[in-house]
Amino acid sequence: MDRYAVEASAGAPAIQLGRPTDPAWWRLFDSKALDELVEAGLKSSPTLAAARAALLQSQDQARAGAGVFYPNFNASASASRERLNLVQFGQGGAGHEVSLYTAEGEVNYALDLFGGERRSVEALSAQAQYQQHAVGAAYLLLTGEIVDAAIARAGYADEAGVLSDIVKLDQAQRDILTSEYKAGHAALSAELAAEQQLAADQQTLESTRQRLAAAETLLQALMGREPAEASPPPPALAELEVPAAVPVSLPSQLVRTRPDILEAEADLHYANAEVGVATAAMFPSISLTGDYGRTGLSLASLASPAAAFWSVGPSINVPVFHGGALVYGRKAAEAGYLKAASDYRQTVLAALEQVSDALRALDADAIILRSAEAASGAADLARRLAGANRSAGVIADFDAIAVQIEADRARQTLIAARAQRLQDVAALYLACGGGWNGREPGGGGAAKTP
Repeated sequence: MDRYAVEASAGAPAIQLGRPTDPAWWRLFDSKALDELVEAGLKSSPTLAAARAALLQSQDQARAGAGVFYPNFNASASASRERLNLVQFGQGGAGHEVSLYTAEGEVNYALDLFGGERRSVEALSAQAQYQQHAVGAAYLLLTGEIVDAAIARAGYADEAGVLSDIVKLDQAQRDILTSEYKAGHAALSAELAAEQQLAADQQTLESTRQRLAAAETLLQALMGREPAEASPPPPALAELEVPAAVPVSLPSQLVRTRPDILEAEADLHYANAEVGVATAAMFPSISLTGDYGRTGLSLASLASPAAAFWSVGPSINVPVFHGGALVYGRKAAEAGYLKAASDYRQTVLAALEQVSDALRALDADAIILRSAEAASGAADLARRLAGANRSAGVIADFDAIAVQIEADRARQTLIAARAQRLQDVAALYLACGGGWNGREPGGGGAAKTP
């Protein structure tokens, strides 16, 4: 036995603990049509495109913030025509006009003695990490919704076909009872009951067709297409295979693979950095500034030694009184950290709960599917026997049709059970993180944060 494998209930896929999941997890359903739908969605989804753009934005913001670790150089030049009023300088006489030319350069460097700038950059980096995992969350949500909608559409399509057959059989029964009533061989109540059953099944058929249309429209939207736009053909239910074995992440793996957990972790990192920023704001900030330039009454005079001016020295900004803003700002940051820590724990607990629920659902699906298969097999055998007896004249047409209807209803239940099991397998893949490793299959993934 595979060292990862765990015995599952009969009829359920084998569970493989600790085995990594393929990032392209939907391919395990072995359906080319499903693969094409998901790949089309990954290429065209506006939601995923927005998440990718937000990631690039946050990465560039983090790189921009890192510029604080380097000296800032600025250069400027100016030329102006001025009229001087000598009275302003305590002298008499008429004023006169001059031209003034200035060129200077300035360097400024912040001494991050208390770590405020470093923690600010750390916060920006944490935001970039958050957006990177947000891409993973959007990726998993998109692929999961496409797979779930494709399975639902396939199930509704098959159910609509079966219900259409049932409606035809209802009509045949109703017509038989109408004829018998007119001939005086059946009660009006029997005909009315058949009419009610026909109406109820017609309503169910139309409701199923409406859900089928909604699933098809949803698939178009998930792929970033208009409802009438051409798209890859969706898979039929019979094309979708339940994997023989399903990998399940261990709790220690789950916290490193699920994007929502990683998002919560990045948010916790950000909150921690914000505490450092708020703390550093309570201490003095020191910077070194140097300035050198030349000024003169003409461009030629700028080359003269007498035109030079310069200054250099440190500056310090000491917070003295801010009305409690700095103290309460730090307390608010600490409260934000406590909230982020609680959110992280809750996210992990919710992930473990989802995995547990998905595993239980697969066990229940196996039991339900076995029962549905047994019921459908027995009903189909009864249908064939009724057909043979009908041909032999042993039973009436009405009774044979009733047996056929029951067989079709059993088949409808079986279709729903098969679709539900496929959806629950997909849910388990997603609950385990879908094999997310920071990169989208096909190379369209997130770049590493700085």
